[in-house]
Amino acid sequence: MTGGVAALEILARPESGDVLAEARRDPELDGLLAVSALRAAVRRETLLPLHVNVFAGTLADLGGLQPLHDAVREAGRLPWEVTLDVCPPYTHVPRRALLDAVGVLRGQGFRIAADGVGDGDAPLRLLADLAPELVKLDASLLARPAAVRAMRVLCDGSGALLAVEGVETEAQCAVARSAGAQLAQGELFAPPARLPAADVYVPPGSPGLVPTPRPGPPVRQFVRPAALLPATASAGRVRALLTGSPDVSGVLLVDRDGIPVRSVHRSRFLLSMSGRYGHALYADRPAAKLGDPPRTVGVDATAWEVLDVVAVGDPSRTSDDVRGRGGRARAVCGRRTAL
Repeated sequence: MTGGVAALEILARPESGDVLAEARRDPELDGLLAVSALRAAVRRETLLPLHVNVFAGTLADLGGLQPLHDAVREAGRLPWEVTLDVCPPYTHVPRRALLDAVGVLRGQGFRIAADGVGDGDAPLRLLADLAPELVKLDASLLARPAAVRAMRVLCDGSGALLAVEGVETEAQCAVARSAGAQLAQGELFAPPARLPAADVYVPPGSPGLVPTPRPGPPVRQFVRPAALLPATASAGRVRALLTGSPDVSGVLLVDRDGIPVRSVHRSRFLLSMSGRYGHALYADRPAAKLGDPPRTVGVDATAWEVLDVVAVGDPSRTSDDVRGRGGRARAVCGRRTAL
């Protein structure tokens, strides 16, 4: 845990009534809630990766979520910026149908998280077959830190990240850190709200609690979400994103498959645009002309590998791009963070 915000989970909740119970029985309603939640988040113009909840039974019954994929494209976002949190129950869900649906979603670019693990009914074999990019443990397992450590070993072996959800106290956060969780969410950091929280509480770190593996810590522990735009984006569009998001250090321009094409460095780009005639020269032209070739490492790389890439590159470059499955852009890692 680095103290940065990794993503935003969006939930569709009415003023009254138990819509979750209805959605559990009605796959069409559950799918509609997922689409509504995504559209609401897009209207808030957040650049963070998004997490959308969906019941396992919904995926098995519908064979995927084509309306959600269409909504993502219509909003100008990319599917690999969206993680589907697959929620229990699993008991009466046809296993083959669920796995086939997950395969369809992955083919469209969505990432998959297994939600509610540890307090639900997810069989271990099904968890292995789902091969999620993220496993979200229920906070009740923090009373059994050995189980959290065991899940970390399983996640490391399958290439997944481990998160604990429902964290409400600093004591729980400390246990999650010491047991090896890489991510956490809960009311300790930011309470549920209609608008994304402007301020997120970060508990004091305890870096001595988590031993560093001998080969070097995995870069996944140090990354921050990447700001992505299509490779055809104009310089004016990139400028609008950067000036409206002061915390974004740069933009990755990606092709239709999410493969990084150019990397736009914030300071150099804005300097070029603000120079004499800069806006007139570049605003309507492709931003790629002001970008650099991307420097990429795999999602399983260690921090030492990132530093090796930095050592042979332009010293003015401050971050490198982390790619996930299929070479798609996933995140960026700052040089100072890796150091």
